[in-house]
Amino acid sequence: MPNHKKFTLKRQLKLQTLLILGLLTLSPATFAGEYSDALSDCLLRSTTEEGKHSLVKWMFAAMALHPAFAEIADVSLSAREQANRQMAELLIDLLGTRCFNETRLALSNEGALALQTSFTVLGQVAATNLFSEPNVAAGLASLETYINAEDLERSLEIGQ
Repeated sequence: MPNHKKFTLKRQLKLQTLLILGLLTLSPATFAGEYSDALSDCLLRSTTEEGKHSLVKWMFAAMALHPAFAEIADVSLSAREQANRQMAELLIDLLGTRCFNETRLALSNEGALALQTSFTVLGQVAATNLFSEPNVAAGLASLETYINAEDLERSLEIGQ
């Protein structure tokens, strides 16, 4: 097991902020260098299905705070705290143990943006897994029952 340096509280807060921004923006245009690519690969290889579920739960619990979701998503404080704890454990395990060398190299060669880039990739994979789950996919497909094909066709003709 590698010799791990203790992160200072200030550094932990900076990393946390970058990770949150990266996960929530899920921007595909983020810069990816050699070391962040290696970290992304390690994160993808090292994250279990349980870890991906923890990531999706954490993202959902955070998104449920948005006013637009107030009437359809009610996440209790205890569920949100549990999602935060599980996500923190996942981050510590991935960055501090499973992908320690890749994290260290990415940070020293490409800076904190490498973490954002790598976790954006992980977040995108987790979201893809979420939307491909059969019940979720069926829920998304149910939109089709509300679309009148003739109305859609007419509206597309008007735009031409």
